Amino acid sequence: TQNHSHDLRTPLTSISTAASLLSGKSEDIPPDRRRAMLEEISDDAQWLIRMVENLLSVTRIQDEKGVASVVKADESLEEVISDSVRRFRKRFPDVQVRVSIPDSVIIIPMDATLIEQVINNLLENALFHSGTNEPIDLVAAAEKSGLSVSIKDYGKGIAPDLLDTIFDGGGTSENHTGDGHKGMGIGLSICKTIINAHGGEIHAGN
Repeated sequence: TQNHSHDLRTPLTSISTAASLLSGKSEDIPPDRRRAMLEEISDDAQWLIRMVENLLSVTRIQDEKGVASVVKADESLEEVISDSVRRFRKRFPDVQVRVSIPDSVIIIPMDATLIEQVINNLLENALFHSGTNEPIDLVAAAEKSGLSVSIKDYGKGIAPDLLDTIFDGGGTSENHTGDGHKGMGIGLSICKTIINAHGGEIHAGN
């Protein structure tokens, strides 16, 4: 979509511009600025890798008409959440994630790789856009209507006019939060696609 193209084009332009400057008269650039530019190139490249992984995941589960479906297998909720958080902590070791899950063993039919991707996307969103260094809470609970998994940060919240559309691909694509980080338009819309394909629902709230 147009929003997704914008999300991908922005870091590509940034990488290209910085690389051109560094490959030119880099001796005219102060060492501290050169180091910062290289870090920006690395950050943008890592972000692009994660977004391409997201897009490939959706391509894998959508048919030629764009309808998403998944092949489910019985998986342990505790193991899927543990693997997701372990993967997140490996990339962001200084971020505290507090996990609360039921003591009983809960087995759920799912595509574990895709659900782990959703959890990681939401954890990243909480980290980059909350505007706080407070811990992130991940809470799973069994309810009458099914299982709920929530990821909660203690930051500045989401603008009320974005709550209903934040998972539709455009809500944060241009970074309305103004926090200096790239938007999560692609990542959040793919969360919705994956959860809907599992027969679930996804919501945001303050």
